[in-house]
Amino acid sequence: MVTSTAASVRRSDPDYTFDFCGGHLAIDFTNTVGSRGDVPEEHLRTFGDLAAWADARGVLSHADAQRLCREASRRPAAAHAALARALTLREALYRVIAAAAAAHQPSAADLGILNAHVRTTLSRLRLASRNHRLALVDDGDNARTPDEAVLSPVVRAAVELLTSDAITRVRLCADESCGWLFLDATRSHTRRWCDMKSCGNRSKVRRFRHHTE
Repeated sequence: MVTSTAASVRRSDPDYTFDFCGGHLAIDFTNTVGSRGDVPEEHLRTFGDLAAWADARGVLSHADAQRLCREASRRPAAAHAALARALTLREALYRVIAAAAAAHQPSAADLGILNAHVRTTLSRLRLASRNHRLALVDDGDNARTPDEAVLSPVVRAAVELLTSDAITRVRLCADESCGWLFLDATRSHTRRWCDMKSCGNRSKVRRFRHHTE
């Protein structure tokens, strides 16, 4: 549950370690819900969780993540709204990527949510000189809402994924209780689980129990 108090900028579970087995920034963002295929477990319960995820994934530097939390602590209502927008985008993005990976048409509603963020993100991009070359940079310091500094890189990554051949290598974890997506980077393109150590072993245990009962 999202809270509108100052506590919304703190980590809800400081001991939780985010998992980046999705192999792609946009996919890792969608995987901030555990056990999607069973009883979903939310890992972004506060704005502090969102900032911590961005820090851990390298979307923001540690200093920038802390600065974002300090700014959000002075505007708890804005932090509450920012987290709500992030969660709405995450769920729409999950469904769009899953549909595209299965060669299905995403829903108009989900595309509408994603495209609203695409328009915001693209409006902040500009060409700038970097190491004697021009590069496309994001004016993250000019973000209008607390979540944009975190979400803009995610949206850019999602656009690149969805419009490239890489989308054909996105898979849904074979563990039915998981529901996570991942980018299959194996040479044989036969990866079945988001993480062999967790979902792969759990599936093997289930099959063993089924055959021995």
